[in-house]
Amino acid sequence: MEPITETLILSGTWLYAEEVEKEVHVIKSNFKPGSGDYEDPLEIQNDQYGEFYDVRIGEYSSDRVPYGGFFTSVAEAMRYAAKVCPSLKWSKKLKVT
Repeated sequence: MEPITETLILSGTWLYAEEVEKEVHVIKSNFKPGSGDYEDPLEIQNDQYGEFYDVRIGEYSSDRVPYGGFFTSVAEAMRYAAKVCPSLKWSKKLKVT
């Protein structure tokens, strides 16, 4: 089993309740956790290694235990972030490798 890695690739902010500024981040990971539910198809049930992306809302810390990503592209993660954080403004783009 290879170690789970995460890299911060994009950051921004949004206004929660139209007055409290919150951070939003997109991370790149080599891991996607499975559901573990035997009734799900295998591609959902089982853990996967590959290239995945996730959205983290709130302060980002590289000190916490990585848990992977759920989206298959940066664009998909960004669309989700814009949907749940309607006033989102991206401020820091990092190179995706």
